[in-house]
Amino acid sequence: MKELWESGKIRILLSVLLVLVMLSVFTRNVEDNVVSTPVNSLTYGLSKVTAAAKERSADGMSYDELKTGYDALTDANRELRARLVDYYDVKEENARLWKFYELKKEHEDYQLVPATVLRRDSNDEFYSFTIDKGTSSDVSAGDPVMGENGLVGYISEADKNTAKVVTILSPQTGIGAADKATKDTGIIKGSANFADDNRTMFAKLKSGHKVKEGDIVTTTGISGIYPKDLIIGEVRDIGYDTYDTSYYAVIEPYEDIRKIMDVAVITQFDGQGEILRRTDE
Repeated sequence: MKELWESGKIRILLSVLLVLVMLSVFTRNVEDNVVSTPVNSLTYGLSKVTAAAKERSADGMSYDELKTGYDALTDANRELRARLVDYYDVKEENARLWKFYELKKEHEDYQLVPATVLRRDSNDEFYSFTIDKGTSSDVSAGDPVMGENGLVGYISEADKNTAKVVTILSPQTGIGAADKATKDTGIIKGSANFADDNRTMFAKLKSGHKVKEGDIVTTTGISGIYPKDLIIGEVRDIGYDTYDTSYYAVIEPYEDIRKIMDVAVITQFDGQGEILRRTDE
């Protein structure tokens, strides 16, 4: 059919038909019209030629055979596109997982579920967000959430396909932490005074603490909620809370939690829930 059209013959026939039809229209009210009869004859003949061209293609295939082949190609193309989408999903998943390769290599006991930020809560000044993994991926409330370079927060609630993350910038956070250099301990607890600058607090420091700017702060792991030695951030300043009558350090996480897009949920690790189990006993 395509070859017939490209040959120009069908176009010439259609042009002739158009001229004759116009002549027929202009002369339809003239008695004994000497044009209308030939036009009708030619129109009838052309319709037969068109039907024949439609019925049989240049390579001998019928119209129905061509349509069946076209439909099969359309279905195959649709399936190929679907497989291509699946391929890109797997490729993206592997790329996200690769970011946490070093963490997995250092901690073989970790079960990691890579995830992507779906949306952020615009009403939350502490930058909580929702990820694209939920209970169907073994993600559950209380699981720690990591960025490529350090702790980001924890899962506060989860449904089948999504989960909400409360960040370490939030006052809802209460993580046992320690200064790796001085061994001073305290609690990571967010504050509205620092959240907009992507900073959190290392609170409840003792009066004789030796924490100083530049020190690295990590999790202690003593609660069984977080693994030990997860990196949280670096000390940027030291302050004193007159209301709480205690010292604190301002911590800058190694991740920009306000903008992070790729994270990993630690769903299992050695020592998980040990304190809770001992309490229940």
